[in-house]
Amino acid sequence: MKRTLQPAEKKQCHCEELVEVVRLVEVVSRLLRWISTIFVRALVASCLLLAGCTTVVPKRGVAVQSRGSGKKVLVGIDITGSYALLPQALPLVADFFMMNSVPGDTWIFRWIERNSYSDRAAIPVFKGKSSVTLPPLRKPSNPFDKRGKVKYLSRLREVIAIKKQVTENLQELTKKAQEIRTLQRERVRGTDIWGFLIKAQDLGVSDIVMFTDLGDTMRNEMPLRLDGVRVWILGFQSGKKPKETSKRRAYWTSVLRKAGVSEISFFDISEPLPILPKWEGGEF
Repeated sequence: MKRTLQPAEKKQCHCEELVEVVRLVEVVSRLLRWISTIFVRALVASCLLLAGCTTVVPKRGVAVQSRGSGKKVLVGIDITGSYALLPQALPLVADFFMMNSVPGDTWIFRWIERNSYSDRAAIPVFKGKSSVTLPPLRKPSNPFDKRGKVKYLSRLREVIAIKKQVTENLQELTKKAQEIRTLQRERVRGTDIWGFLIKAQDLGVSDIVMFTDLGDTMRNEMPLRLDGVRVWILGFQSGKKPKETSKRRAYWTSVLRKAGVSEISFFDISEPLPILPKWEGGEF
C-alpha cells in the first residue's frame, strides 16, 4: 500500500530538491567560468602567435607589467635675460608635465641660468625636491581579485595626487614670473646651455626638455655623451634674424647628434605641446 506523504514531509523534500538545484547551478557556473578563462587565454596566445610575438601567460592573480620602463625626463627653464618668452613658457611647463607624465616616470626640473650645472639651479617641485617619481601601476590580471583591485585603485589615487601637487607647484612659478624676472636682472648674466646638458648626461635621462632660445654665452664645452636620448626644444625663441636662428639651430643639432642623441625636435612658442612617445630604451 502506497504511503501518502504528510505536508511537513512534502515541504522537506521540496527543500532538499531546491538545495540540489542550487548546488548544480554553482557547479555549472564554476565550470563555465573555467572554460571561458581557458578559451580567452588560448585566444590571446593564438593572436600573439599569429602576430609573431611571444608572451608568458600570467598566473592567476599576478599583475601584468607593461612593456619597457618609465621615462626619466629633465626639464630646463631658461631664466636668463636673453629668453624673452619666459612669461609665456612658464604656464606651458605645468601643462606639459600634466600631459606627459605617466606612472613609472621620473621628472626633474632645473633652471637654465649662468651656471646650469650647479645645485642652485634645481627647482623644488615636490616635497622640497627637484625630482619626482610617479609610482608604477599594475593592473591585476584576475578580474575577481578584489584585494588587487583595491591596491591598484589606491596607487592610482596616489599618482593623481602627486601629479596634482607638482602641477600646482609649477603653476606657482607662473604667479612669480615678475619675481623671477627680478632674479634675472640681479643674478643671472649669461646662459649656460652646456652645463645643463652635462647635468643631463650625469643624470642619465631618457628625455631632455628645454624652454630656451639656446643662446649659450658661458662656453663650458666638454665631451658630451647622450646616447639614445631624445631632445625637445619647446617655446623656442626664434629672434629677429632668421639667419642667426638657423645658424643656432644647426649648431646645436650638430652638437647633439655628435653626442649620440636619437631625436631632436624644435617647437615654436605658438605650436601645440607634443606628446612624448613611450620610452622603450630599457632601465636607467
